[in-house]
Amino acid sequence: MVDITKGEKSKGRIIECAAELFLKNGYNNTGIKEILQETQLPKGSFYYHFKSKKDLAIEVADYYKSKIGSWILRISEDKTWNDFIDNLIEDIISDAKEGNYYGCPFATIASEMAFLDPEMVQSYSMPMMNLISVFSMVLEFSGISKEQVESDAKKAFALFEGYVMYYRVTKDIEILETLREQLKNIY
Repeated sequence: MVDITKGEKSKGRIIECAAELFLKNGYNNTGIKEILQETQLPKGSFYYHFKSKKDLAIEVADYYKSKIGSWILRISEDKTWNDFIDNLIEDIISDAKEGNYYGCPFATIASEMAFLDPEMVQSYSMPMMNLISVFSMVLEFSGISKEQVESDAKKAFALFEGYVMYYRVTKDIEILETLREQLKNIY
C-alpha cells in the first residue's frame, strides 16, 4: 500500500473542492481565496502545487476525466445500448434527486472558457471526445453497422449534452427521463 503524503492530500483536497465549485459556480465565479476557505488550507499550499488557477483547472479536467471516465467505462462494459443508457440515466437521476448533479463538467466549464482560453478548453474537450468513443463502442456492440456508428454516436452525444444542459438550467428531472427516451431511440 502506498502512503499518501500530507502534501498530496492537500493537493487532492484543492482539486476536489475546485472541481465542485467550478461546476456549481463556474470557473470565472470561483476564486482561489474561496477554494482555500473551503479547504481550510493556507495560500502557500495552493501555490506549492499550482502555478495558477488555470493550472488547477487543467488538473480538475484530469480529475473529472478519471472519475467520470472510469464510471462510464464500468457501466458500459458488455452492455447493449439500451442497458447502458438505463444505467447511465439512472445514476444521473439518482444524483439529481440527491441534489448532487450539476451537469457535465466538461461541457459546462469548456463552454464558459471556449473563446477565452483554447489550451484549457482542450483539456475539457478531449474527455468529451472520449464519451463519443464510448457511445460508438456500445452502439457497435449492440449491432449498429460500422458505417452508422460514428454518426449515431455523435447524435447521441449532442442529445446527451443538450438535455443535460437543459436539466442544469431547469433542474427538472423529467428532462432526464426524456433524455433516456431520446437516447434509446438512437438505436
